[in-house]
Order: sequence, then structure tokens, then C-alpha cells
Amino acid sequence: MVDFSLIQERNRKIQLLKRVLIGIFGVFLVSGVSYSFFADIKDISSHVRHLVKRAIVFKDGPKPEIVKTPAGFLPNFTAEYMIRYFYFADMKDSQYEDVTLASQCSANHLHHVINLLERWSGPISIAVFAPDKESSFVTDAILSMRKCWPQIRDKVTFHLVYPIGHTSDVSASTGGLEFNDCNELVDIISNFGGDDAGNYKGDIPYPHNVLRNVAIKTSATKYTFLIDIDVLPNENIRERFNQMAIKKGYYDEDFDENVVFVVPCFEMKKGYTRSLNKKHLLEDFQKGLIRPFHNESCWWCHSPEEHPHWMAIPLSRNDQSKISFNATWNKNWEPFYIGSKNVPLFDERFKQYGFDRQQQICELYTAGYIFSVLDDSFLVHDVRAFLLRLFIFKKGWKFPHVAARLEETYRNWVLFNFHYQESFLKI
Repeated sequence: MVDFSLIQERNRKIQLLKRVLIGIFGVFLVSGVSYSFFADIKDISSHVRHLVKRAIVFKDGPKPEIVKTPAGFLPNFTAEYMIRYFYFADMKDSQYEDVTLASQCSANHLHHVINLLERWSGPISIAVFAPDKESSFVTDAILSMRKCWPQIRDKVTFHLVYPIGHTSDVSASTGGLEFNDCNELVDIISNFGGDDAGNYKGDIPYPHNVLRNVAIKTSATKYTFLIDIDVLPNENIRERFNQMAIKKGYYDEDFDENVVFVVPCFEMKKGYTRSLNKKHLLEDFQKGLIRPFHNESCWWCHSPEEHPHWMAIPLSRNDQSKISFNATWNKNWEPFYIGSKNVPLFDERFKQYGFDRQQQICELYTAGYIFSVLDDSFLVHDVRAFLLRLFIFKKGWKFPHVAARLEETYRNWVLFNFHYQESFLKI
């Protein structure tokens, strides 16, 4: 016979061990943040003195056109990073009743903004990670992009983020990059830094969630559509959503904001043009050119979007979006969505690759949010932007590079499980 008392005793010990490990990890995190904060106080004060000194020079002497004075700078929540808000912000006034497209990137991904402009007619907020002298390249790249594509000046705001110990340095800025035509400019930006550049490379951990929070907080509209810089929305998402929002009263003061509007994500086979609308997407799916996002690398990360069910929903015949169904949350889900600025922010302890978006979706679920999937809106990922260090390609599709992913995700996996337990204690 099975001795249930022994099984119960074993389970009790396992639960006790888990709590001890979580407690130890929690102490480690808190102590690490505290150490980082006090160790960086000297760097913060030196940074402030440097900016004050620059301000005095600007006041008493000539003001070189190549220098861009930041509109404001503040540390992030953990005091590990400084943020130059509205580093470039000449855009026209935004209407509150609208949607801002928000994203984040490193210097060599800035060119993706050009693709976003082709599909998004409204305001765009971009947080750029620019430590040390990368700020000089970012400054020149943005100035050059604004010359080639004047609509960037009207629609896009840029915000700089850098570690306290790697202060932004624009001393090498020349007021623009040297290029013969705008196509060459795109190549120069995308090749910046060579093999050592990119969101997941280099010696400085990439702080996705710090950047995401900056991009969201700096938007002037009620709703934000936060996406990765290398995914592309279908045409007219903003216009169709706004038509629905006005009709349904989503902009009314008494509207219950505990809902986010999920936009399913797909990936296109390498070498093909991304779909413009749902009709094109369905045709590409039938041809075998498109499939659900992370189909091989993490199919469960987007499975609640129910891609087959979503694709079977008839095309809308009017000019506004509608809710197709409410998705069921699971622990591994990391959807893209349109949400109000009041949604919980991202946990800034997550850096590098893995679980960085899942934690925020878990936070939304525990806060009682509804995940409503839009019927005609979608995103398509640009497989050309994938890092070969993290993914390999087989017959035009991307597959995970297992060893690299394990290395990147281990720390965040531990942190996510700690955060997961922490979130459910709030219920």
C-alpha cells in the first residue's frame, strides 16, 4: 500500500525548500539593488555637475548646432540608469484620444522606425539604449534620418537611456552621418558596431523593461501600442481601433480600463514581403509563407491568441475593429496589445533575453485585466532582424539556438518564478 503520510511529508519539505530558496533569492535581489544604488550615488552627482557645467558653457559661449541639449533627465526606479526624456521631440501636438505606437531599441536598430512610419500614421515614441559614445552615433543617426524622412520630425519622439556608470557622451557627434543616399544611411545604421552590437550582445546588459516603461510613460495619448522594434503592424490599425473606441466609449472618463486589446502576431518566411491586411495574410498563410510567431522557438508564448480560430473569423466589412473573442491567460503568454497608460509597468529587474514580457502579462492577469483579441489587427515579425547568435534558419524559417537561449534565460527564469509567486500573493 502507498504510505500517503510519507508523500505528504515529502511535499511539505519540498514546499518549505521552495520558500527558503525564494526568500534567499529575494534577499539577493534587494541587496543587489541597494548596493547598486549607493555605489552609483557618486556617478549621479558627477553626471549632474557635468550637465550644469555644460549649461553654463552654453549660456556664456556659442551654442554649436551639433549638440542636442536634453529636455530633462531622471534616474529610473532602481537608480541604475539615467533617462534623457524627449531627446528629440519636435513632433506636432497629439490628441489625447488616440494611440501612440511605442517601442525600444539599440543604436543599430533605429532604421526600423522607417518601416513603422509606412504603416503607422499617428505618434510614435522610441526609447533608445545609448551608453557611452553610442550616444554620439544615435544623435547623428537620428539627425540624418530626419533629413531623409521629414515625417520622423513630425511623428516620432526619441528618448535616451544609459547606465549610470556609462554616461551618455555626445562629444563625437558631427551633426549627422556621412552617406550618399538614404538607402546607404539604412545600411550604415544597421551595420553599426558589427558583430558586437545588438540588443542582446556586448558587455552591458540590455534593459528592455526600463526602455519599455520610458516609451510608454512619454506618450501623450490615452492608449499605447507597445511592440518590438522589428515587428510591423498591418495598415490602418490605429484608424480602425479609434473608430471602435469612439463608438464603444473607450475614451469616456467612466470607461472601465481593466481591458487590453490583443493583436495576434505572426512571422513571415525569410525573403518575402510582409502582409498589408488580413486578406493578404490569409493568402500568404495558404501559400505557406506565414505562420504564428515563435512557431518553433516558443509556440506556447502566443498560443492563447488561437491563430487558427482568429484566421477563421470573417473579414470585417466596415471601417472599425471589433472584439473577436476574449483570450484565456496562461503563464507563458507574451502578447502584444493596445492598452491604456494606466496598465502596470514592466518589472525593471528583467534584463537581456527571456520572460521580460511574460512577467507584465502575469501582472495584468492578477490585476483582473481582460484580454480582448481584435478581429482584423495583426503584427508580422521581420525575420531578417533576428540575431544568428540566438536563432538559426532552416528552409527560410527561424529555429532557436538552444545553447544560447539557455545561457540568456536562466537568470530571468529564476526571477520570473519569484515574480510569479509575488504576483499571486496580491490576489
